[in-house]
Amino acid sequence: MFSISARPALVLAYFTYFGVLGIFVPYFGLFLDGRGLNSADIGLLLAIVTASRIVGPSVWALVAERSGKPLTVMRVGALLAAIGWLSSFADYGFWPLLCGFALFSFFWTAILPQLEVSAFAFLNDDTRAYGRIRTAGSVGYIVLVMLGGWLFERYGSEFLPLSALLFLLLLLASLFLLPKVSVSAELSTATVPFSKLIKNSVLLRFMLAALLLQMSFAPFYGFFTLYSRDLGYSGTQTGLFIGLAVAAEILAFYFAGSLMRNRSYRLLLSVCYGLTVLRWSLLAGMADNVWWLCFSMLLHAGSFAIAHSCAMQFIQQFFPKKLRSRGQAMYAGVIFGGGGAIGAYFSGVLWQNGNGAALTFSIAALLALAATLLALTLPGIKRPA
Repeated sequence: MFSISARPALVLAYFTYFGVLGIFVPYFGLFLDGRGLNSADIGLLLAIVTASRIVGPSVWALVAERSGKPLTVMRVGALLAAIGWLSSFADYGFWPLLCGFALFSFFWTAILPQLEVSAFAFLNDDTRAYGRIRTAGSVGYIVLVMLGGWLFERYGSEFLPLSALLFLLLLLASLFLLPKVSVSAELSTATVPFSKLIKNSVLLRFMLAALLLQMSFAPFYGFFTLYSRDLGYSGTQTGLFIGLAVAAEILAFYFAGSLMRNRSYRLLLSVCYGLTVLRWSLLAGMADNVWWLCFSMLLHAGSFAIAHSCAMQFIQQFFPKKLRSRGQAMYAGVIFGGGGAIGAYFSGVLWQNGNGAALTFSIAALLALAATLLALTLPGIKRPA
């Protein structure tokens, strides 16, 4: 099978994976609104779809671990996700949409945890190299966010099904370019049982803080484009706002390795989570001012990019090599699945078709504050250089 060297192939895989999310995440709320769903229905659908990410990562990680074929797992996941996505082309109401997107989301979870594990294996746990390659994902995201804003203004929310499907197919093609990763050598020994590791108090505090932070992101991911529209911003302006956030994310990912060197998780996470408190507070009270809104978007560099890089490195260092796939899957399932589902559901309840927007973002700020306080309890251990 044709393949290219690991780093260019990883760049393509991250670019296309997050390119799909660049269409899906910002514009999915608008798409569902265009299909006639109210905010409570949107929140419920997002919650149920996101909940499929709780179990999915662990299921696929177990398959990858037992088979020793993470690339095959990713490829099968991308193919089945594309098939599930086909349901978006039909308009038969809430339940068919729910079933189709739940299938898409479940198979989608096969990709990223295995991609992260494979990337660190290819790169020999080089955080700097990972951060720079991971910027390709941010570039893919920003390109598709900007394109999505333009398409939305011209074609309405129904641009989403075909656009996302095209990038899903590009993602599938990019996964066939990845060279084989040797998992037998990487996964040969494990001295501590997984069941014992997940009871560690440091891991539990880290996970709870990350869960609260992810819950706080739910109104931004699910309703920001609707919020921006209700404030009078155009689709192109909304795309520019999100693009500004992702531009800050790209710079942060590029320098993440240097920034994280010899700094503790307690310092890094508490600062990043604290910036998130400020970010949601600004969206709650000052989003009608374009300059404050732009400033809040720049905070994405810390609240997402550095926080995510730190979390990935924490998982890589906390779990032995044999258990990293399950560690990444647990993180993805609990944080992105559980935190995203809980946050999406309550955001939909609180949003009230835009009338509860300020309250929703204020509660998000309180969740981020609780995450900050938990992060301050982590041990002040220096990361290795």
